Amino acid sequence: REEDMLLPEGSSAAGHQRVVIVVAHELAHQWFGNLVTPSWWTDIWLNEGFASYLENVGTHQMEPTWHMLDQMVLTMQDVMVADGLPSTHPVSQPVEHPDDIGQIFDAISYDKGMSVIRMMNHFLTEDTFRKGLTNYLNHFAYDSATQDDLWEFLTAAAKEDGRLPQDASVKDIMDTWTLQGGYPVVGVTRSEDGTVTLTQQRFLLAGNSSDDQGSSWWVPISYTSANGPNFTYTFPDLWIPAGTSSYTMTPKIPKEHWVILNIQGTGYFRVNYEVADWGLISDQLMTGHTVIEVVTRAQLLDDALSLARGGYLTYDVPLDLVNYLEKEVEYVPWSSAMDGFSYLEQMLTRTAAYGDLRRYLLSLLEPLYFSVGFEDSPDDPHLDQYKRSLAVSWACKMGHEECESNAVNLFNAWMANATEVSANTKSTVYCMGVASGGQEAWEGVWERYLHTEVASEQTHLLRALGCSNELWLLARYLDMAFTEGSGIRKQDIALVFGSVADNDISRTMAWNFLRDQWERIVTYYDSFSSVGRLITSATKEFNTPIEKFELETFYKEHEDSLSTATRAVQIALENTDVNIAWMENNYEEIKKWLGDN
Repeated sequence: REEDMLLPEGSSAAGHQRVVIVVAHELAHQWFGNLVTPSWWTDIWLNEGFASYLENVGTHQMEPTWHMLDQMVLTMQDVMVADGLPSTHPVSQPVEHPDDIGQIFDAISYDKGMSVIRMMNHFLTEDTFRKGLTNYLNHFAYDSATQDDLWEFLTAAAKEDGRLPQDASVKDIMDTWTLQGGYPVVGVTRSEDGTVTLTQQRFLLAGNSSDDQGSSWWVPISYTSANGPNFTYTFPDLWIPAGTSSYTMTPKIPKEHWVILNIQGTGYFRVNYEVADWGLISDQLMTGHTVIEVVTRAQLLDDALSLARGGYLTYDVPLDLVNYLEKEVEYVPWSSAMDGFSYLEQMLTRTAAYGDLRRYLLSLLEPLYFSVGFEDSPDDPHLDQYKRSLAVSWACKMGHEECESNAVNLFNAWMANATEVSANTKSTVYCMGVASGGQEAWEGVWERYLHTEVASEQTHLLRALGCSNELWLLARYLDMAFTEGSGIRKQDIALVFGSVADNDISRTMAWNFLRDQWERIVTYYDSFSSVGRLITSATKEFNTPIEKFELETFYKEHEDSLSTATRAVQIALENTDVNIAWMENNYEEIKKWLGDN
């Protein structure tokens, strides 16, 4: 896509970052892919995982103020959602049929691949990791290799530098992360005398079931505590070996002091504490949150919200933890928190509790919104621009009156050609304007789309057209997406369909269109991997038995014609099961909590 390579003047901070990391990613393939090529598709993650890792490292070298090494944790947190489903697949995925190839170029290969490489860099240390990697690339230059070849060279470097647990190789450790799907949650319990006991079990978004007890990992544990906080040292203090379900830490840590594991969120796992220990961490965040390093704060928020989502914690724990956000000024923790809350927003959007959720989220967001302000400045620090985009987007979405008024006024001025809209808030301004402006606004934005040649602007405009509150306009828009010569390119269909499916008033209409027009869609689109994205967009908020029944019926009717979109339907069914279980287990508790707060 042009917007991934071309950077027009006045681009958003996100657009600028996207172009730089895409270029860095493709340059990294000169080493991982071109210089050394995977022996078979099974190890394609060596290409994509390393390119995804190095895109961040390379961009950080160019633009250290963008804090790319901190932002990597957000990518890890995103992929941990998909990897928390039973249907996930290993990073190293056997490929036995041509249809399998397209399906492995997914978030697991790219983002989990990146995340386990990042973890490996921290448990081997930068110098050892770089030495082993250099030797591997030199040895296999202009040749092919497998992941076992890489493990051999990293083990040699690690043994030389004393970086591994006794009698363990990199292969022993990393096979537990690449040859099985999923990841562990490490449980932390403390006795009165300060003894800390660690356990590991597989984390599942629907809670743990009895059929996954065979999974275990080599888990690198770094930790610090209140009686001497140190968040700079990420080399493991100890390891939980694979096959070990319980491990006692030494030394003891007094029970009145908080203890935090997985410093800087470098390990690809979650950590769950006892309720009292979550309380100690929450107290520290309220009294002095900067004592805890910024990425660690982000990981604590993501762990707590995800553990509650999976039923490992009651929701009062994360909802207590996030109270400190009124003092938080860093983008990364805010992004982690709002990603967690976006799931609640999706689940509650059609329930009686939604009004209370909106009120609660606005009370959390208002201090951030007023601190960054609506008015944008491209001269602000990179992550301040990200922070403003996040605050404005959420505040307007939740119905903040000043935000909505500012957005609509700016949209009207833009439509009258009086003023340009800042790239960082453009998506929100255009969306709010189309939502409030009826047919006239829709037609005006469509005209702008037809006459602009800037790819990033086309994307903003197409997405905004799905924000309309007029169902007939949205129905026409869906029809146009699958009509030759309408002005919508095939490569933009998923964006158009997704914008309509994301609109609360037209989500059901998008799903009905997908079901009713399936043959037309498949014939017109001629790409099943892209069709899979439509299924994901239409079904991501499904959380009722009737929606599950409709999805199952769709699967039965079209099973023979789904081709590589089959996996998208299977994941959608699994997500729907998880969402239904979440509603049954959490809705009343959340509704009551929101009503009381």
